[in-house]
Order: sequence, then structure tokens, then C-alpha cells
Amino acid sequence: MAVSSLSPFYRETLLVYFRSLGNRKGASILIVMDPSNSTNGSPQHPVLFASVQQKDGDEDRSRLSGAGLCAISAAGFASLSILGKLAFNADLNIVTILSLRFAGAATLLAVYLSFFRRRKLFFDARQVVILMLLGAVGYTGQSTLYFAALERNSASISSLLLYVYPAFVALFNWFLNHRALSAREWVALALASFGVLLTLNPVRILQSAGGGSIDLLGVALVLGSAIWYAAYIISFDRFSRRTDPWVSLVWISLGAAISFTAAGAFSHTLDFKIGMEGILILLGMVTLSTILALGTFLAGIQRVGPTTASLLSTLEPVFTVLLAIVFLGEFLTTIQTIGGGLVLAAAVLLSTSRRHPAQPD
Repeated sequence: MAVSSLSPFYRETLLVYFRSLGNRKGASILIVMDPSNSTNGSPQHPVLFASVQQKDGDEDRSRLSGAGLCAISAAGFASLSILGKLAFNADLNIVTILSLRFAGAATLLAVYLSFFRRRKLFFDARQVVILMLLGAVGYTGQSTLYFAALERNSASISSLLLYVYPAFVALFNWFLNHRALSAREWVALALASFGVLLTLNPVRILQSAGGGSIDLLGVALVLGSAIWYAAYIISFDRFSRRTDPWVSLVWISLGAAISFTAAGAFSHTLDFKIGMEGILILLGMVTLSTILALGTFLAGIQRVGPTTASLLSTLEPVFTVLLAIVFLGEFLTTIQTIGGGLVLAAAVLLSTSRRHPAQPD
């Protein structure tokens, strides 16, 4: 906006107003002198050019892209449940499969980033060590506790209990980062939690468990897995905000591969003799369940923050049910349909929030 030929009072008033705009987030002010007003030695009058560049549109696009990445991640993680069942049916060694899964993901992603994207994998020794520890301790610890729980309780019960982890993420984020949930996020947490409960069909779960044959140690193990995973998410958000999420995934996967391989070697449970069916299952785990799932989740955390990302990941059981319908011949009940709708509603609620991505959860 150009202002000229106004009285000094109005010019000063506008000057103060535009300076106040400049102090707001996303606004910039340019003040120049209009040479056309300097004639016959008369003083110049300021001409004000106010360029108010609102960033709400950019914030919304970033947040929506982060929500989309988390949704893709949920679909990728959902494929792991299907591939895991296929692996058990093929009598594959789970320690060997997990070792090869993360080693394969680290190798393929490192080759792709180095030769096709020209990304620098070695950037900071301390950061690399932190990322490898996140994989070796964080992701491996969570997986170990979860599979130990699976030995004592059904997969349905374990899956149901695992999805309390968004609440632990919110709790850790509040305690460590002093970041409380907004009213919108409380509503989304309630919708997502209840939606997951319905999607997993608790009535059928309890019936299949005999109404009371639930192992308490198994419950404690899966809750420990949920807490461990929440701590992993918060740790990644804290220590890797300036790193490329795909480069981070290389080192996280390598750390997990080393950990699983060492555990298998120590327990003498490694068995690398797998047939063609095992190779195909392994390739699916490497590409869909690891590179795609973890990479998009880490990228989503950097855009929307750990609390929102963990809440959006509750889309996973919805995708799991859909994949089970397609590949395992299972069916979707009315209760599961309602539950999936509630989870989707929570995802929409979170993705339309206007929290600035530079100040994540």
C-alpha cells in the first residue's frame, strides 16, 4: 500500500500501525522515501509499503503433508501384521527375519540416497551414534517386549494394549518438553482411543481369550513395549530435528540390525536358510514395513510433532483390518466400521489444526 500527500498526523498513525504489523508473526514492512514528494527543497514524506505475508497457508500445507506422511506410515506398519502372519505360516525364524529386515533396509536406503539422491550419510559422529542407539536400544527394545508379550497373550489383546502409547507420548511430552495437550488434541486422543478399541473388536477378543485367561505378565510386557515406543518417539524428536529423516532411518535401521543379529548370534537362533517365499516376505518387510513405514513416520514427526504423529498412527489398525479383508479373507463388522470412522475423524481433526510446524508438539 502506498501512502502520500497525507497530513503528518495520519502518516505517523499509519507508521505506528504498520510497525505493529511488522512485529506479528509472518508480516514484514518496507518503508521508503518517495522522491516525487521532494520538490523545491521541501522535505520528503515517507511512503509506506506494507507487505503482510501470512504464513497460515504454508503452515496448513506443511501440517497436511505431515498428516499424510503419518497416514502412509500407518499403512506401511499395517502391512507388517499381514507379512508377519505369512512369515509364521511359512515357519520362518523371527530373529533372522528381523535381522535381515533392518539390515536390508539400511543397505537399500544407503545405496539409494548415496548414488541417486547424492545425500551425505556421514555428517556428525555424535549424531550418528545417537541414531544407531535409537535403533539398537529404542526400536529393538520395543520389538523385543512386544514379541515376548505375544508369546503369552493373543495378538489382538497385545495390539489393543499397545495402542495406549499415544497417551504415554503426550505424558512424556508434557513432562519433558512442558508441552500440554490442546483441547482439540484431547478430543482427538479420546476419539482415536475409542476408535481403536472398536476397530479391534474387544468383544471378540475377550471371547477368544476365554473371558478371563489373560496373562498378567503378558499385559505388563506389552504396556512396557508401549512405554518404550513412546520414549523412542520423544527421543527421536529431541535428538534429530536437524537431520534428514531418510538419512536418520539408515542409521536407525543399522543399529536395529546389529542389535538383532548380535542377539541371534548369542542365542544361536540365526538361520539364514530361507526359500523363495521367505525372500518375498522379507522384501515386503524391508520396503513396505520398514523403509516406507519408518521413513514417512520420522518425516511426519518433524512436521507435526511427536504427539500428533503418534495419534495419527492409530490409523494403523484401520489399515490392518482393511488389508486382512483383502489378503486374509476376514470381514469388517459394523462396530469395526464405526471405530475406523472415529479414528479417521481424529486424524482429520489433528491435520486441520493450525499449530505452527516450527514449534511441534
